[in-house]
Amino acid sequence: MAKKGKHKKVGFRDVLLGSVFLNKEVVRWLPFVGMLVLMGLVMISNRYKGEKILRELVEVQEEVKELRSESSTIEAELMNMSRYSEILKSVNQKGLGLKQPSVPPVKIKVDK
Repeated sequence: MAKKGKHKKVGFRDVLLGSVFLNKEVVRWLPFVGMLVLMGLVMISNRYKGEKILRELVEVQEEVKELRSESSTIEAELMNMSRYSEILKSVNQKGLGLKQPSVPPVKIKVDK
């Protein structure tokens, strides 16, 4: 006759008192449980880092939106300032004494 191993039920009290670690069956499974716990911690850490990166990405995208709108505003102002009529107003306000030429520009040709 072969000997059958006695399987003792592990109860909540045994876990609290620590006597569960005296059972050879439980001790045999400890490396596997330890590996599962380690994998769980790695997964939690990985998820936390991923969410942190995602939050930073959203912040950067919002900043890019703001900078694009600011760029468009500045570009529109610059286009407005570079119009001929605006340049004339600016020159007259500053009193630079510049006058508008009455003769259109002429192309100068040079013979080689």
